[in-house]
Amino acid sequence: MSTPNLPKPSPKFLPSRQTLRKHKTSIRRALSRDKLLLWMVVVPMLFSMVYFVILAKDRYVSESLAVVKRADDSSAVNLTLSSLVGGGSATVKEDALLLQQYILSPDMFKKLDQKLDLKQAFAKSGLDLLQRLPQDAVFEDAYQYYLSKVSVLFDDKTGVLTIHTQGFGPTFARQFNQAVLTESEVFLNELSQNISRTQIKEAQQDVTRTYADLQAAERDLLQFQNKNRLIDPQIQIEATSKLVAELQAKKAQLEADRNNLRTYLNDGTPQIKAAQSAIDAIDAQIKKEESKLTSSDNKKLNEKMLQFTELKSRVAFAGDLYKLALTSLEKSRAEINRTSRVLAVVSQPTQADLAYYPRTLYSLATILLISLLLYGFAKVVVSIIRDHRI
Repeated sequence: MSTPNLPKPSPKFLPSRQTLRKHKTSIRRALSRDKLLLWMVVVPMLFSMVYFVILAKDRYVSESLAVVKRADDSSAVNLTLSSLVGGGSATVKEDALLLQQYILSPDMFKKLDQKLDLKQAFAKSGLDLLQRLPQDAVFEDAYQYYLSKVSVLFDDKTGVLTIHTQGFGPTFARQFNQAVLTESEVFLNELSQNISRTQIKEAQQDVTRTYADLQAAERDLLQFQNKNRLIDPQIQIEATSKLVAELQAKKAQLEADRNNLRTYLNDGTPQIKAAQSAIDAIDAQIKKEESKLTSSDNKKLNEKMLQFTELKSRVAFAGDLYKLALTSLEKSRAEINRTSRVLAVVSQPTQADLAYYPRTLYSLATILLISLLLYGFAKVVVSIIRDHRI
């Protein structure tokens, strides 16, 4: 197939060699007259173009979205952005901010460096020395470099954490982001477990202490019962009081019979004497039983009753404290399960198809603008100085 004959551009639209020489000469003269323009605008732009066009290494960005939730949060089962609008409780926000600080902490950098060998990965920058992490870099320099390659943004309205990670390859950038999420989950689990262990330990100590107090109170009560051979002084007092009442009733009956006999018999008769003897025996028995309750010796039941009541109250009080400790332990376990922290990943780490950095046009335009502003300011200063000299 023959190629069509394209029309040649008219010579009048092409600059002549003489015109090009004139332009080059005028540019050289302008630069020679204005060395400030040369060093403040032209030279920085040339170096910038060489760096961004030739030397700069492509950097890829991976993005993920995550939110910190609690096990009792009903919205945790529906992890959509619409369900996250409103942010959540203040405690959840505090957990999210705490996680944000941890991701940017030296501890996270150490774990990621051990897991991904960040120094080796970021040393492969080619000719881009500005983005290279030396393998012999000290910890402080390596940590600052890490901070330049990871960012965490917290949305106060939705409670969502946006995590960006950079890498010289799209696969590593995604692996970097995934490792951040994994270590974040480990951090939240350890945080919940540490709090759980502390609360459970304190509650368990209370249970152990109150149970020991209960056992001591029960031992004192048992020793008192064995020493005095009494199961319950109250029962003994009631039995003795009942016996005294029965004896007094019987005594009253005998006295009535005796008085009836006196109506027709003398006091010296055998019947009267027998009735009186029975009354005296019952009266002696009544006094004996009453002495058990109010006698002045150490074996009186009223004092034993006071001692027994006090010991029994101690046992009941220790038992109540033990029950409260057990209830507190169960509540602590339930509260820990209810408030355990969960990292819900709303969006998995992305793998970029195109490099996000360096932003060549944007960077060159910014450098040019800054150079021109500095150049204009320097020109004004120079003009002012010259005017003052004149």
